[in-house]
Amino acid sequence: MHDLEKILRPKSIILIGVSRKEGSLGKKFLDALLRMNFNGEIFIINPKANEINGIPCYPSLSELEQKPDLAVILLPHQYVLDSLKELGEAGIKNVVVISSGFKEIGGEGIEREKQLIKIANQYQMTLIGPNCMGIFNTDPKIRLNGTFSPILPKAGHVAYISQSGALAVAILELTAQTDLGFSVFVSTGNKALVGEPEVLEFLKEDVNTNVVTLYLESIDQPQSFMKACSSLVIKKPILAVKAGRTDSGQKAATSHTGALANPEHIVDGFLKQSGVIRCETVEEMFDLARALSVQHLPKGKHVAIVTNAGGPAILASDALEAAGLELAQFEKATIEKLKSILPEEAAVNNPVDMIASANHDTYHDVLELVLEDHNVDSVILIIVKPPVDTTPKIIAGHLEPVISNCAKTIIPVLMAQHDDTAGLEVFSRLHLPVFSYPETAVKILGKMWAYHQLQQRFFKAKATTRAATLKVEPLSGQSGQQVPIQTLFELLKDYKIPVIDSRLTSSWDKLSEFFYRYDSSFVLKIANERIIHKTEQGLVRLNLNSIAELKTAYQEMLARAKEILPENEEPLFLIQRQINQGLELVLGGKRDPLFGPVLMVGLGGIFVEVLQDVTFRMAPVNAYEAEEMLTELRGQKLLNGFRNIPALDRFKFGKLIQYFSHLLAEHPEIAEMDLNPLIWAPELEFPVVVDVRATFT
Repeated sequence: MHDLEKILRPKSIILIGVSRKEGSLGKKFLDALLRMNFNGEIFIINPKANEINGIPCYPSLSELEQKPDLAVILLPHQYVLDSLKELGEAGIKNVVVISSGFKEIGGEGIEREKQLIKIANQYQMTLIGPNCMGIFNTDPKIRLNGTFSPILPKAGHVAYISQSGALAVAILELTAQTDLGFSVFVSTGNKALVGEPEVLEFLKEDVNTNVVTLYLESIDQPQSFMKACSSLVIKKPILAVKAGRTDSGQKAATSHTGALANPEHIVDGFLKQSGVIRCETVEEMFDLARALSVQHLPKGKHVAIVTNAGGPAILASDALEAAGLELAQFEKATIEKLKSILPEEAAVNNPVDMIASANHDTYHDVLELVLEDHNVDSVILIIVKPPVDTTPKIIAGHLEPVISNCAKTIIPVLMAQHDDTAGLEVFSRLHLPVFSYPETAVKILGKMWAYHQLQQRFFKAKATTRAATLKVEPLSGQSGQQVPIQTLFELLKDYKIPVIDSRLTSSWDKLSEFFYRYDSSFVLKIANERIIHKTEQGLVRLNLNSIAELKTAYQEMLARAKEILPENEEPLFLIQRQINQGLELVLGGKRDPLFGPVLMVGLGGIFVEVLQDVTFRMAPVNAYEAEEMLTELRGQKLLNGFRNIPALDRFKFGKLIQYFSHLLAEHPEIAEMDLNPLIWAPELEFPVVVDVRATFT
């Protein structure tokens, strides 16, 4: 049995902190529980009352003859710890703490929450909260409304996990008049013991949940969160709004729930890697949830647009590309059949503009033909209130025979008042999510297609093998110090990451010997790890084409290095073949205190500092994740080949990303590491590392 089974599917519940005072938190909670017609037994602990709302009250836990599945604490914070201890001694293992006054207020609240966690662990409790709104489960077998919301949740198939209780109350009110229905709700509050990972694990097997939505202010258990999402997303989409994108937002989140601020660029990569579809707004998240909970996923990106007005169809067409979709090319037979049933003025090439004279029969006939076309994966169906003798409600009623056995995605756009003639209840009965604007509908359809692709990636992606068969030995060095360049070269070699032809030496003879081995230009650098900003100090020289130029550079750099280095440290030189043309890339990694090893991939050289064209994941990554990172970079034209720079072999570079990610994951003694640039020249089979540096933790 899952740890949350008796919390979200209880057969009996005990309320601690309920009074008869109208308007009090406890009274509101009881009223909400009764309005939902909870299927189980209800008990109340109140030594000052015999009954409340017809429910018998008990003076203490010891008076109860049975042990309820779930306890809910609604007391002021100063009484919560004693109450929790009493529950533990009574053997009650499942608790929701609604009360506030804990970590979110700082100071003594932080210490109070530590004591709460200690008591819960002592009695092996499963605890949701504190500082939360509660829970509900609309399953007809349960009918549990364990919240203080005045709005009863509408039953449906969307689960909602929220770190903000007040926002959840608002969402229930805002969605009450829509076709959005909920299955399970959990307000995690301060997440003292139970957070998103535990709830996600429960929802994986919840038959009433088709879609999971999240409102996040912090990510506290990244490894557990990713594991839970990765197993769930194959079966059910996970949508999230992550608040605190900006400095101001992060400060507000901290004051709200005591959340730790997570760096935005890391969070974004983390959610993608976990399989979470990130939404910009709460409205977008629930719009997408409405569609995903009732409609088939698109099997491809080719969209047909059917409309009775040209303007909205143009807007929908414009929005397709940004959503990752395309207009479908109709088969010739489809076009001929459309010509036979539509007026001469109508447009029969996609988009299909049936013009204003289209009635319910026209919508039926055209939609039927378009859905039969093998080139069409989904349909945006636009209805501007017709001037002819029909209504959207009549149109929806006539569509039932067409869509009843249809496995393609249909997203209606109703650009008309949502009055009695709109037929919203008919659209809802037909499992058609209605939107008011064509751009919104296209954006939602695009995210549905993105989920289908994401789902396929998680089906295909398997755990990756190590980059090389070797025993991983930790590097030795002092915290904050640079890792010696020779050590880094050996490490890269172990992980099959190519390095430019070079020689590391303090000898002039060996430098000159290397020079005569190649017909090339050369680069000379000081390689002592003590010297970090080499270029700024004149300790990197480019375009050395003759032995005389090399000798001059060597002598000048030797003299400069001796001024900087301690007397007992000999200058170390690195000579490399110079690559004058090629695509510059960067691989980097940094150990984050919460997320662990964070991998960065991007365009290198000036593109890193000027354009910041980079993307992030948690290390290690598999081959699919590595190649997906490349698709997120803005410089796709460079990656696809530009002028004399060949197209990047994404598979080969993906393997290098994968190898480097293993290096980061398997060497926790490395705090930070950068390969910048890696250069992929036309004559090279792989990109080669030109410069590398790393520091110890």
